[in-house]
Amino acid sequence: MAAVGECSIPVPWNSVSLTHVEYPAGDFTGRLLAYLSLSPIFIIVGFITLIVFKRELHTISFLGGLCFNEGVNWLIKNIVQEQRPCAEAHPSVYSKYAMPSSHSQFMWFFSVYSFLFLYLR
Repeated sequence: MAAVGECSIPVPWNSVSLTHVEYPAGDFTGRLLAYLSLSPIFIIVGFITLIVFKRELHTISFLGGLCFNEGVNWLIKNIVQEQRPCAEAHPSVYSKYAMPSSHSQFMWFFSVYSFLFLYLR
């Protein structure tokens, strides 16, 4: 892992034009993972659609849990304050701190909650 301010050879980056998620140019795996990193957006759109049309208490509480999870993520980020590696290479990154990852924490909450919902039901 690179120390703060120490990046390896600069890599040209491409971005997904929809949301400016960046991946190394010419890297198929990076491109696939860049598109997969957009899954939380589609999950939120799906939940809002379900809430508008179904109005089920379970769906509303699940979305509330996701929002609470994001609040916990923000709190942990501001307590730990782990700097992003090679932050100067990506000046367009909005979030100041890297750990914990918002995407991975979101997907873990979604996966565990869905598993427990199906298992306990």
